Amino acid sequence: METKRLVVGISGSSGVILGIRLLEILQNSPIETHLIITPSAAITIEQETNWKLKEIYTLCQAYYSHQDIGAVIASGSFETAGMVVIPCSIKSLSGIANSYTDNLLTRAADVTLKEGRPLILVVREAPLHGGHIRLMQLAAQSGAVIFPPVPAFYVQSHSLDEMITQIAGRVLKRIGIENQAYRSWEGLAKSHANPQTQIMNDLLALPMLTLATIGEDGLPHATALPFVADEHSNLLFYSEHASQQAIDLSYNAQASVSICPMVAGSHDLQVVQMRGVAHLLIDPREIAAAKSLYNQKFQYTARLKKENDQKALFVFLPDWIQVIDHTRATGQPQEWQIK
Repeated sequence: METKRLVVGISGSSGVILGIRLLEILQNSPIETHLIITPSAAITIEQETNWKLKEIYTLCQAYYSHQDIGAVIASGSFETAGMVVIPCSIKSLSGIANSYTDNLLTRAADVTLKEGRPLILVVREAPLHGGHIRLMQLAAQSGAVIFPPVPAFYVQSHSLDEMITQIAGRVLKRIGIENQAYRSWEGLAKSHANPQTQIMNDLLALPMLTLATIGEDGLPHATALPFVADEHSNLLFYSEHASQQAIDLSYNAQASVSICPMVAGSHDLQVVQMRGVAHLLIDPREIAAAKSLYNQKFQYTARLKKENDQKALFVFLPDWIQVIDHTRATGQPQEWQIK
């Protein structure tokens, strides 16, 4: 099967993490990415993130200098699935809208348009004056898709990191690339049919849990850990082999878990509480499946592979689950025992 190629441009607008996240999502996919980072984007990356350029370059299959007008992506004969400029600065938008191809990013975008391939411009600017709007209209008339990075609030992202991932996933979906980061709207009827299940699913999408264990000395211990849930609501998490929770679980596998978002007041609180057992994963197939789920939720862990390979991977199997919702307008919190 022919390799699917995608050209990715990161220009000097604020929001460069969007382009980096898009590359992270595609890193282990069949998509071959070809990257251009403008000099202004390189400055913004240094100011807005902890990423180094050499680290970003490891996320793609090929990268080019913005001055390399002779690069393969400057020719329409180099077939691609399209191009995304994420984020797209107003300067880059102007160059693309006016076919002013003075660098490789605007040249590659112009080639994408002339070959009739999809071009998505994630224009990151606010507020917009009339000149900005005219440029977007001009680019759209030439065939570009204007895709401001507006979050989809219906997915109820619980952190800026989740919101960034969702936006990057929506951009890829718009260009025709299926990905796990994109969450579609499932309709009001489905979301309201079973409120406790909906609340639990939202809580299981959060990044952190609180794990409570009992030590050999009989004393309780609690710690916060990043986690991911599988399709059966089992929870997966990493821990150092010598950590307190790992030592406790080797003595007593029984544990309890609490998951809730940070909220301004108790009337906004939703929480899931669980009791069950946690044990170390040792089956290579189970470990591989768990790592895959973990890396889908936490895109940055691809950079932490060596560190995580030295850690223990645990699974928490709940035998009792309770959801508590303080947001109901009944005067009293609603409680549901699910398991």
